[in-house]
Amino acid sequence: MKKIDKKPILLSIYLITFQIIIYFFTKLIQGSPHIIGSTLDNKLPFINIFIIPYVIWYLMIFIVPYMIYKKDKKKFTQYFLCYLITIIISNVIYVIYPSVIIRPNIENTNILNFITNLVYSVDTPALNCFPSIHCAVSMMFILYTSTTKNIDLKYKILIFIISVLIMLATLFVKQHVILDLISGNILALIVFLFIKYNKKIVIKTKKLLRI
Repeated sequence: MKKIDKKPILLSIYLITFQIIIYFFTKLIQGSPHIIGSTLDNKLPFINIFIIPYVIWYLMIFIVPYMIYKKDKKKFTQYFLCYLITIIISNVIYVIYPSVIIRPNIENTNILNFITNLVYSVDTPALNCFPSIHCAVSMMFILYTSTTKNIDLKYKILIFIISVLIMLATLFVKQHVILDLISGNILALIVFLFIKYNKKIVIKTKKLLRI
């Protein structure tokens, strides 16, 4: 049995902890949120089965970077930087333009609805939706696994499918609107390209992380 490498897990915990802390302080200093959404968003149905890929995201933020780390530490460093910078930019946007969406009332008539309401209760109100970090990080899963040479094609395809389902889930469980999804993906892509063409910052970060 192969020994589990703690380094990528600890670094992922660091990212999540940083995300929680900066989000907490963002909520303290931001103004009144703007209600966002469109007619198309209102027409999209609530589909409770999508809560499954939505919560799978919380596993993926450990599994995907671990996989990348084991195959290509430079690529992991790029992922780490992309996640970090995306979180910082997102929270700056949350301060400048705080947003909120109106969610439906879901009755606990089945286990999927119960899980959805549990997610709602943790994330109440549905504040700071634009851009969607759920979608931005899911886009990172696709970008970094697809460009890591040593990851098997079957895993790349699987991660792509799960990541797309997660993005759709943000809409169908009514945690985000289409604008949040698009802006999250664009932000992740811009940061991805910025890091790709700034090799010095990657080298320095890799040394700093000691990987």
